[in-house]
Amino acid sequence: MRIGELSKATDVPVPTIKYYLREGLLPTGELSSPNQAAYGEAHVRRLRLIRALIDLAQVPVAQVKEILRSLDDDTESLHDQIGRAHRALTPPRRVTT
Repeated sequence: MRIGELSKATDVPVPTIKYYLREGLLPTGELSSPNQAAYGEAHVRRLRLIRALIDLAQVPVAQVKEILRSLDDDTESLHDQIGRAHRALTPPRRVTT
């Protein structure tokens, strides 16, 4: 699908998708011509995850990037990936004395 179709499938505006592409949150599509790319179901799933983290969990984009980087890291164990994602999602506890 083209970027416009990806936008319709996910209800994410095209400029927002382009921003996610520039920031490295969303992997680039497969080039079908010099200025067009094709996107698939993996992009739809990734966009839904990004939007859930930002809209529902209120995670800042910088932390979303860290979470996604952790989830994409094949060199870490699943336990470590989940731990990094959890730490990025959980606000630091304040120590009161």
